[in-house]
Amino acid sequence: MNRTKIYLLLFLTISCLCSHAEPSKGLLFFYRSGNWVDNYLRRGIDTTYIDLPEHSWRLAYTNAMVGVNSNLTSTSDVAGHGTMNFSLLNKTTPSVDLGFYAAYRGFGFGYSWDALHAYAQRLSFSLGSKFIGIDFGIHTSTNINTSLLIGDWALNDFSKNEIIITNASFNLWYALNAAHYSHQAAVKQSYIQKKTAGSLLLHLSYLSSQVALSDTMKVPEVDMPLLPALMSDLTAVRTRQIAVGLGYGINYTPNHGKVLLHASAAAMLVTYSVNLVSFYLPDSIANGLPGEPMYNLQPSFPVHVSGNMRAAVSWEINKWVHLNVWATAENIRFRSKTTANYNIISLENWDWKVQASVGIRLGAGKDRVQRALGVSGVKSGAGGETGKKSRFPKWLTDFFWSPKN
Repeated sequence: MNRTKIYLLLFLTISCLCSHAEPSKGLLFFYRSGNWVDNYLRRGIDTTYIDLPEHSWRLAYTNAMVGVNSNLTSTSDVAGHGTMNFSLLNKTTPSVDLGFYAAYRGFGFGYSWDALHAYAQRLSFSLGSKFIGIDFGIHTSTNINTSLLIGDWALNDFSKNEIIITNASFNLWYALNAAHYSHQAAVKQSYIQKKTAGSLLLHLSYLSSQVALSDTMKVPEVDMPLLPALMSDLTAVRTRQIAVGLGYGINYTPNHGKVLLHASAAAMLVTYSVNLVSFYLPDSIANGLPGEPMYNLQPSFPVHVSGNMRAAVSWEINKWVHLNVWATAENIRFRSKTTANYNIISLENWDWKVQASVGIRLGAGKDRVQRALGVSGVKSGAGGETGKKSRFPKWLTDFFWSPKN
């Protein structure tokens, strides 16, 4: 008997022994914890519409095209010219980001970076259950193609890394039809949408955006660059916003969850904002003052409208492997109030991303957990069909909200 056959026999013997071995106390603890989490996540949903994937862990390789379109406008009084508009149009060359995403049920963490040129990076994490979810993301890009419009005159001679744009968002959403519709199924693939359904979505968001000159553009006044001089020495605009909104999402599946088509959008009402601008201050004026002067500008309207939208396609190849492609765009905007002391400054950012991912699901299967614990995977009342006849029409409860009966 050669060495290869000996190794094969040894491997089969160990596999047989392990298959009949009792789980350790530590493994049983994880089985019980996972079973409790699964029962909680199924509670209150109709499992004919939504269910959990067979395996609880998910790892994914991501490949994305990421970009920012930004328009920063400053209206100034220029001697000999009257009022003049300076418009800084920033458009990123879409970066090709490579990254990873790791998740356990509704909790996930992702990181991606521009592997070719290091112009951009994005950090994100998410937390969600059957009816509520949280998404947080930060996107920084220096791969900016800038055009400066001064009245009817255009200037395009700018290099990459001279403008830095950083956008951050913290979104909390609540699905009113959580019994039938899963926003997580489309966003993070932590549920499986088995039947077509939709829902109204309530949103609460914190949005942040910063457009700033890089340090290489902030040079002594004897070599003052043209850009901040024409923008009235403006070096950065920062806005922090809190918004509430109402949206709608729909999950369409033609084959019991094998393929999922998703679309959602929300109109956001910005009810509170802090808007800061900083200016270049020559040494002859600064007199040793630290940093750059920063001012808080009041918005022209106390309330204004923003928005976000998303589309996705998911394919569950089998219970272990799945593919996903999704696109998202988020809008951040601001316009300052007209004052005698400051310019009128307006900012509008569109932060967008198109991502494809290949994911695998890992962890003990439901049957293995049930055998180890000697219990049913889903406790009574933790899911399944409600068995109650709704007082409301089916098209309403399937596609808008699921009221208590």
